[in-house]
Amino acid sequence: MRIGEWIQVVFVGLLALAAWLRPLERARRVRVTVLALVATAAIAGAQFSAHWISLLTSSVLRDWLPAALMLVPYWQVGQFFTASDPDMEVRLANFDRRFFRWLGIQPARTRISRGLSTYLQLAYMMVYPLVPAALVVLYATGLRSKMDFYWLVVLLATYVCFGLTLFVRALPPRLLPGYETFQLPSTRIGDLNRGILDRASIQAITCPSGHVASSVATALVLLRLEPWVGAVFLWIALSIAAATIVGGYHYAADVLLAAAIAVLIFTFCI
Repeated sequence: MRIGEWIQVVFVGLLALAAWLRPLERARRVRVTVLALVATAAIAGAQFSAHWISLLTSSVLRDWLPAALMLVPYWQVGQFFTASDPDMEVRLANFDRRFFRWLGIQPARTRISRGLSTYLQLAYMMVYPLVPAALVVLYATGLRSKMDFYWLVVLLATYVCFGLTLFVRALPPRLLPGYETFQLPSTRIGDLNRGILDRASIQAITCPSGHVASSVATALVLLRLEPWVGAVFLWIALSIAAATIVGGYHYAADVLLAAAIAVLIFTFCI
């Protein structure tokens, strides 16, 4: 199996094992296990798909499958979230308060313009296509041979954040009473972002931020392989990080930690 396939099989399997070792409702344990089985079956099916489709098509399928399965562990982790930890939320909020004070910023008194708000909300939405867009870049630049390296960095960075989330149960800042959020005007893209989160998220944060970790890891890989394209992706990744904080989607603490994890894993893998 490829390195990305190993990472995904091992991680979904470990989450399934953890579900049966931790005090969870049986229904939640079953959901975590079923998700692990679905992901493992998909990977096994792709691995043996060359028996009924062309070798090239099978290889391309295996290049792209990790992108389709990245959210499986996210949904698994969501089954472990039964209630937030108020003490953890207070600690995260207190760190943010000190961090903003150090920067000389008072979020509650900082009014964001409609144009900047639209840009930041659009940047946050870019987290969804960013990882597959990098695959397109690898194909277009003749760097498909670097696919294993790409998935090694991106999956490890993202899944380390998902794994740590099991020990950090917190609601996003925008839902936390008393948290001083930035003054953002309402925009259609912001409404769309919140609609997506209301319907498809686990109704809690991944801490550290999986979104930030995956986007920074993606940018770092492309910076090494195609610096000019990587610079564009890095700008997008930094915009995503800023948007998650300003929009109240994540705490500054878990955004900074996610970026640090992505950098450390990238450094270790090169």
